This record gives sequence, structure tokens and C-alpha cells, in this order.
Amino acid sequence: MSRLLAIETSSEACSVALGFDGEVLQRSYHEPRRHAELLLPSVSELLAEASVSLSQLDAIAFGRGPGSFTSLRIGIGVVQGLAWGSELGVVPVSSLAAVARGAAKAHDAPEGTMVVVAMDARMEEVFHACFRVGESGSPVLTDIEAVGDPGSIIIPDKSNVIAAGNGFQRYDALRAISSEFDAVFPDQWPCAVDVLTLATEWLVDHEPLPAHGAQPLYIRDNVAKKSADQ
Repeated sequence: MSRLLAIETSSEACSVALGFDGEVLQRSYHEPRRHAELLLPSVSELLAEASVSLSQLDAIAFGRGPGSFTSLRIGIGVVQGLAWGSELGVVPVSSLAAVARGAAKAHDAPEGTMVVVAMDARMEEVFHACFRVGESGSPVLTDIEAVGDPGSIIIPDKSNVIAAGNGFQRYDALRAISSEFDAVFPDQWPCAVDVLTLATEWLVDHEPLPAHGAQPLYIRDNVAKKSADQ
């Protein structure tokens, strides 16, 4: 499929990308409190710029998280509304994988490179995962996506490793090991352009999910309880 809209709102950053017949258009913002305000106008702008309508697209891709509870709800609410209204399917993409792909692309990382992603999850925790750069240049998850203490991330072999995500900037335990990696990209955010690429690859062997398949992955299920306790 070559006609996709992608939306990513799992973090402080917010972005929208449109892939249409080989062309890619995008809007990116770092406005933590303006996701709801920016999303729909950005979608409308991109569709107008490409002179296409939603009904001409093949599916809507989205960053499913893990990430901010509120930001994910905003983004996925928009995805569901657009998908139902236009009778389009949806494609969920890991937001951590999007970070990994962006970092691998920025580093021009060869196949086999490990990409360690750590995004600030608040509450003195990070969302984290390890990926290997695959043959296509896109990341392949090596274990599970998790949330936990920044000091709990275990990296057995620190050779041929790059790191990405704001956790490496915001937590001492991660800053301390940054010098051991080949490169560190603390300003790498999940981006709709990378969601678009990963969704396109996924669709080679899969069909889009129905609109109700647009669901977030929070990982942390006890957000409300922890917030009340702290």
C-alpha cells in the first residue's frame, strides 16, 4: 500500500505524515499541551497539500505507545474518528520502534546494530526496549517493551550499540552509560514519518485492522494509583 496517513502523539512531540504515491508530507511539533489543537488542522493541511481525500487513502497508521496516557488518548481518539468516518482500516506501530528507526536512520546504522530506546515515563521510570537493525534498515524488537527504573536496563554487550530517547538526557543512570555507546540521540522522538515507514513494511504481509483496532499500549496499567500515591 502506498497511500497512508500516520499520526504519532505518544510523547511531548506531536506529528502527522502523509505518504501518497511515493511522496511524503509531514507536520511536526514539540508542543506538549497542544496535541488536541494541532492534530486535525495538520491532517487537513496535508490532505489539501496533496489534493487527496481521506477516502482515497488505504489506511491510517498510528503510534500505539507506550507513552503518555493523555497524549495517546488524544491521538488514538482522532485516529478512530477518522477511520470510522472514512471506513478505513488502521495500522498500529510501536512508538519505541519509531524512535529506534529514527535513530538508526540518523546514524546510518548497519544491519545488526543494537538500538536501545529509553523514553521518559515520569514517576522516575522510563519506557524502554532493545532493537536490532534488520536487513531493511528497520528495527526488530529483541525482547519486550517495558517500563521501569532507568538503572534497571541491562545491556549485555555495549559494542555496536546506539541509544535513543530523552531518558538518556533526563536520568543520571542512563547519562552515566551513554559514553559507552557508539552514538546517543537523546533528542530522538517518535515521529509520524517513521511510523509511516514501519506501517508500510508491516502491510506487505498484513491487512489493516478494523477501526476499533486502534487501541493504545500503555504498559503501565496502574497510572492512576501511582499518581495518587506520590
